[in-house]
Amino acid sequence: MNYLPLYFLFLSFVFSAQLAAEGKKDLKPSYKLPSSKEAIKAYNIDLKDTALLSPIIVTASSSIADELLSPKSVTIYSREDISRSGVSSLLDFFKYNTEIQADPSFGNVLNPQLSMRGFGNGDGYQNINVIVDGVSLNQIDQVPQQLGSVPVNSIEKIEVVKSSGSVLYGDNSAAGTIIIRTNSSFDRKQLYGSLRSGFGTYNTKLEHINLGSVTDFNGFKVLADGNFSYLNSEGKKQVLADGHKDTVEDLNGKATLGFQKNNLEIVTSFIKDDANVIYTGNMTVEAFNQDPNAAVTSGRMNIIHKEDWVTSLKYKFNDHFNAAYTYDNKTRDSKFPDPFFPFLPHYEGEDHRFTLQTIQDDFAVLAGFDLNNNLRAESGDVTSKENTAGFISADYFINDNLSLNAGFRQAFITFKHDNDGANTHLSKAIKPNSYNGALNYSLSRTDALFAGYAHAFQSPDIDRFFTSVFSDDFTTQTTIFNRFINTMKMDTYSIGYKHLEDDLKIKAEFYYANLDNEIYFNSIPAGNDFFGRNTNFDASSKHGVELSVYKDFNYFYSSVNYVYTATSAKVGSQTFQISGQPKHIVLATIGKQFTSLILPLPYHLISLSHKYQSNSYAQDDFDNSLGKQQAYNASTLNYQLTDRKHWTIDFSVQNLFDVANGQFIDFGSSQPVVYPTNYQRTFQGAVSYRF
Repeated sequence: MNYLPLYFLFLSFVFSAQLAAEGKKDLKPSYKLPSSKEAIKAYNIDLKDTALLSPIIVTASSSIADELLSPKSVTIYSREDISRSGVSSLLDFFKYNTEIQADPSFGNVLNPQLSMRGFGNGDGYQNINVIVDGVSLNQIDQVPQQLGSVPVNSIEKIEVVKSSGSVLYGDNSAAGTIIIRTNSSFDRKQLYGSLRSGFGTYNTKLEHINLGSVTDFNGFKVLADGNFSYLNSEGKKQVLADGHKDTVEDLNGKATLGFQKNNLEIVTSFIKDDANVIYTGNMTVEAFNQDPNAAVTSGRMNIIHKEDWVTSLKYKFNDHFNAAYTYDNKTRDSKFPDPFFPFLPHYEGEDHRFTLQTIQDDFAVLAGFDLNNNLRAESGDVTSKENTAGFISADYFINDNLSLNAGFRQAFITFKHDNDGANTHLSKAIKPNSYNGALNYSLSRTDALFAGYAHAFQSPDIDRFFTSVFSDDFTTQTTIFNRFINTMKMDTYSIGYKHLEDDLKIKAEFYYANLDNEIYFNSIPAGNDFFGRNTNFDASSKHGVELSVYKDFNYFYSSVNYVYTATSAKVGSQTFQISGQPKHIVLATIGKQFTSLILPLPYHLISLSHKYQSNSYAQDDFDNSLGKQQAYNASTLNYQLTDRKHWTIDFSVQNLFDVANGQFIDFGSSQPVVYPTNYQRTFQGAVSYRF
């Protein structure tokens, strides 16, 4: 992969800028400001650019608010949180540092499966909308989001918003949204940058470079920014018959150019990602229990080439009105060059998003429309999904204690399928909608109650909406509309409490969700459905309790996150639990920050965390016929040294106690198979310099 000249094109430009100091603006949580209305004004008008990247701010609503004032169920992770975790990929951050379920997709670490709010690992990722700088990573088929294309060192902030997002973001948001932001702000130094070099077990290497400049030119502020990341790992064990190990190589570059003058801002970015992963095949349960590191020959190779052009325009009419437009042009080739089952899809798409926002003393309104037109072409078949939607969302601040949020989205979705060889054309249209209402009531400057109702939908992706029917001898294949499947509808009710101050944070929430036509995969072959079929449950429900507590005891700090999830799904007269969904998830952390003048980096942090997921039915075991599989356990030890100015050194041990974990899958036989995922103790370290 020889793309280094392109990646360094912008880097050569930003090196010509001069270094200049710039002071930071002060952004405080609402409980440190005189009133809630003054906080909303600070976040939405006075310090909006700073607020967007702040670790106390929630952006998944009509207006910007901090966690205490927002009616949303949200957890925010800052750049410092990600840095302290010591991870080299976004998958590892979710796996080891959040209560989100995260596993490689059948062993593929570039496209991990995510789950929250009771959908299970099999289908959870299709109900979570992952949005990076305003652009969704969700695919139109059954391929999970390509999180491997997001360099973890480029992330400034992650918001995990649960059971919310269907109004603002539409499809794929029933379980929630994950909003990831990198820094494209003009409010930065004249010259800035960072370098990071990492290493790890199995000769893992991570290199990251970011260089940028913000300069004044004839009354314009000019932003030039370049990011380059390279991740490589030589693998743990043999996974192909020719002796290849489970290796990863990912080269990512992003070049950004922006202009700002008065109230107009234009930013355009070119993103390129080239990845090559050879990932593990499955094992029998007996072989996994005996030695999860044993060689297999059923692994696969995935070669990905991805390019995105993203352009955003923002115009501020005055303190009360602003407009924004985002355009994303994307292409992606994902090759699975298997000699027996080759899959070589090509993806193209265009996404448009326009919003108009007004912010008044007592209310804020965000209205807009989305147009998403995406297709997949493979072996003469072209299948597309066009999604057009309009939405409106409003926040009303009744007084300093009570605020309300409500919104509505109407979508118009068209599916099309064309086969040149068979000269067939199929099309179908649906018109789903979503709406929500929520309130936040402040009991005091540090305590609040929140409650909400959300009606969401999930349309089938193209792999589920269209099905291949084979002849009895499997020589003839016909594509038809899936006769088993409908659009899912979901109603979620939630109520919660939060207490937020500097050294004590408590959140508690209960939710209940009722679903019609929840989409799932029936793994039992029947008739011409040789590989099983995608279909709908007759009815299903989910409810749960989520608790989180953080306390700084001065001598040390500690946090505990607990998630209880219960699910029920009906097929005819029978009731089952959702597969791949543990009832209990616990993430516990204890840490100590201290100062030592023995080393040049005086500030030290050491932390130990453990994540537990209780046993659950194997993924795609929809009828619970195979029994529950083993629980997940993994501990992580992190140690960080820093001068809090420029230098940081990280060291981490993952799966500290060497527990064998795996992803259990039902392929329609009498026993599940296992993809070993986190089954060995591994080490990672990194040195970072930021200026």
